[in-house]
Amino acid sequence: MLHFDNVHKIEPAATLMLAAEIERCRKLRPYVGGLIVNGTYPPDTDVFLQLREMGFYKLIGVPDREEVPDNRETSRRPRFLNFFTFDTVESVVAAQLTELVSVGAFAISEKLKGRMTGAVKEAMGNAVEHAYMTPGYYPTLDGRWWCAAYVDPMMGEMMIILYDQGVGVSGTLDADLFDLIRSIVTTRSWRLSDGYMIAAATELYRTSTGQSGRGRGFRDMKKFVDSCDDGELRVLSNSGSYRYMKGGEQISDESLSIGGTLVEWRVRHGQPVDFEDA
Repeated sequence: MLHFDNVHKIEPAATLMLAAEIERCRKLRPYVGGLIVNGTYPPDTDVFLQLREMGFYKLIGVPDREEVPDNRETSRRPRFLNFFTFDTVESVVAAQLTELVSVGAFAISEKLKGRMTGAVKEAMGNAVEHAYMTPGYYPTLDGRWWCAAYVDPMMGEMMIILYDQGVGVSGTLDADLFDLIRSIVTTRSWRLSDGYMIAAATELYRTSTGQSGRGRGFRDMKKFVDSCDDGELRVLSNSGSYRYMKGGEQISDESLSIGGTLVEWRVRHGQPVDFEDA
């Protein structure tokens, strides 16, 4: 039972993780007697409409109460895109997502749209190809990733969030990549923990596949942050937390694991975005 009675705000990333966990439970623990997930609708109108706009109710299999009107002014508030989830790399979906957020937030060149699409595809590929390489503590929907996004036309802001329930960054590295990350950690006088391994992984420009053009997704996400008025790249993986902002980064380790990897990429800009290749 999900009780939203006292919920007055819910972050998009939290909504996505909750929806992913519910879907995992529904798929792996089917209940023939009826709904395995039920609960209360939020009495707070904004929270209810946000969840409905994100496709939360449809994803978990409960009525989304279409009869309730949405009278909010769409041009003066964030617009949430519907959740989507796949277990393959979806190039067309990545391109469509890039187009939607760029049109709704700020203009970018066709070249940079390609870079943005590539970064999103790489995050998808990491989930499909690496995140479920070894069994985790809990049963999972192997290869499955979930995505959410929003645009805020008034602020010129966009956010893309991708999440998987795999074994985390530290559990997806082969021996060669682990040695590279360990050398980065040692050079920077960091600890070999989840948080610092995430930070080191964002500095690698290739992956264990060795494919051309792979491994640059985090670099391009960081360059967008550096080139915009405001923004951040936040990566949570197992117990590690990494946050990159213009001019600095924050690294920490928490006492609890999120059970997977969450990538949250948010940028805000008041004019067309452009940056030079490194």
